[in-house]
Amino acid sequence: MQRRLKRAFLFLAVLWLAASCGDFPGKRSREDLTGQVSVSGAFALYPLALEWENEFERLHPGVRVDVSAGGAGKGMTDILNGMTDFAMLSRELHEEEIQRGALAFTVGRDAVIPVINAHNPFLEALQRRGITAEDARRIWVTREITTWGQLLGTADRTPIRVYTRSDACGAAQTFAAWFDARQDELSGTAVFGDPGIATAVRDDRFGIGFNNLAYAYDPETGLPQSGLTAFPIDQDDDGRIREDEDIYATKERLVNAIEAGDFPSPPARNLYLVAKGTPSDAAAAFLRYIIKDGQRLNAPNGYVRISESAVHEAQRQLRQARKGNLHLREDNTAAIVGVILGLLLFMGVLSGGSVFSKTLSGKRMYKERVSAAAMTFFTVSSLLVLAGILVLLVGKSLPLLQQQSLKEVLTGHEWIPSQGKFGFAPFIGGTVMVTLCSLCLCVPISLFTAVFLTEYAPRGIRKIVYPALDILAALPSVIYGVWGVLFLIPRLGYSLASGSLVLSVMILPLLISLFTELFAAVPQELREASLAIGATPWQTTRNIVLRKTLPGIFASVVLALSKCMGETIAVMMVCGSVARIPLRLSDGFYTLPALIGNNYGEMASVPLYESAIMFAALILTVIVLLFNVLSRVILYRIQKNM
Repeated sequence: MQRRLKRAFLFLAVLWLAASCGDFPGKRSREDLTGQVSVSGAFALYPLALEWENEFERLHPGVRVDVSAGGAGKGMTDILNGMTDFAMLSRELHEEEIQRGALAFTVGRDAVIPVINAHNPFLEALQRRGITAEDARRIWVTREITTWGQLLGTADRTPIRVYTRSDACGAAQTFAAWFDARQDELSGTAVFGDPGIATAVRDDRFGIGFNNLAYAYDPETGLPQSGLTAFPIDQDDDGRIREDEDIYATKERLVNAIEAGDFPSPPARNLYLVAKGTPSDAAAAFLRYIIKDGQRLNAPNGYVRISESAVHEAQRQLRQARKGNLHLREDNTAAIVGVILGLLLFMGVLSGGSVFSKTLSGKRMYKERVSAAAMTFFTVSSLLVLAGILVLLVGKSLPLLQQQSLKEVLTGHEWIPSQGKFGFAPFIGGTVMVTLCSLCLCVPISLFTAVFLTEYAPRGIRKIVYPALDILAALPSVIYGVWGVLFLIPRLGYSLASGSLVLSVMILPLLISLFTELFAAVPQELREASLAIGATPWQTTRNIVLRKTLPGIFASVVLALSKCMGETIAVMMVCGSVARIPLRLSDGFYTLPALIGNNYGEMASVPLYESAIMFAALILTVIVLLFNVLSRVILYRIQKNM
């Protein structure tokens, strides 16, 4: 047995050594180029990046390119943290990002344009008049213009429904720069991503927003997207759109105007791929292809080619980057494999120790001690993880709390990071309100549904409903968010009602499953005894089943509450990201998880931003902890009085 153990340890050591060895970058020739290139970031560049990806993979079958959108902020977070090879960026680099090693390569140009609904009743007058930078500022920032009549100089009081981006993105920053503002100063209903804002304006006759060219125009026809139309920019502020300013009929015409310099910049802007450190062989080859040969794909996809001088500058930057000794992403595979194998070796030594014991009782005692030690270790580890999270979040939140008092941060109502204003009251209020509203809807429904299924429903219905509940409970939350966008938003808008309904429908299967398990665990003899003394089925259910399972019901509701408070993507898709406490069901709102998800990408660009986002995570963690501690106290008292 000892010989077998030695052989096993030797085999694991060989595996460990093999995993630690790998190919060094630069060994392969260009003709045999292999590897993987990952790109993430701006929606603006995403359609063109997909075209580059497809052609480059055809030219180099040994290279796999993965392109994903998510906003310029997400791309910058990924590249600064070494998670990707390139970030797609649709704005200029911030100084903080340059200091952290970010290097931008110009790969194209496009523009952000204001858009309105194609069925707006004032469409003809709006297209004749156009919109100026001052108009945009009064609509999105100061809110001095709130009706279409105010914009057109008439007495009409039809409200303008303003849409902006919720995610940290280059489009919003570029658009805001057109009228000397920043993204965090833009007001209106905020929705995620370029596709989201295009859909919101398309579905709202009185909506106004802004989009990148790639999303404002149909990629096949080059005409405006169905239901959308460009809102012409009055460049000389004369109150009318001249013939040379009427350049929005087709994507090609607008692209030509941008290339010729006949469109203001901003909102015209450069598009970049951003690297950090020295690109790998595959990543450098992909970038060289984009800078040179890939430019021929720009115009057919509605983008402007970069100039020859920009090509030479990008090539010079790439040569300088390739002279470095650092690599873009460290390969941590060997370290991870080493940790896993180390744990396996440790467990093997522990479990194999009993082999060397001569007596049967000694072996049993040894296994008992090992089992007890392992269980203690994993139990303590779970507590240490929670403590570690809290310590880390507190440490990251200290810079904000050193600048502003805790009371000021928790009760403040303004969220303007560029001005150093971080008020969390709207986000705390939005989180609590949507959680309470959703629980008020789903708890009674799920409770009575579970009672029906366990106490009254025929066996055939249970066989159908139970598997359906399991499927609904297993669905990703983003599916419920999509349902909310497609079904609820056209009817209820981006509002507290939409968010509450989405959360309720998402939580219902979980609560029904938990309640049915609780009710099914009540002994059948108790039901029969109650019925035998003359109680009705409902009296039996109320006085026996519900009373017996009351602690479990309460614990299930607390679990649902925690899930509601922590939900991110489903709520983020329907909340509107309006930073105010919702007082009506029709009000837009903003939750703490949505705040973190939307803005985490830009935290490196504004002082105290990272600390504020970490403080939002700390608030959310503390709220959930307080609710769980309170529930434990209440549950203890319920059980004591039963």
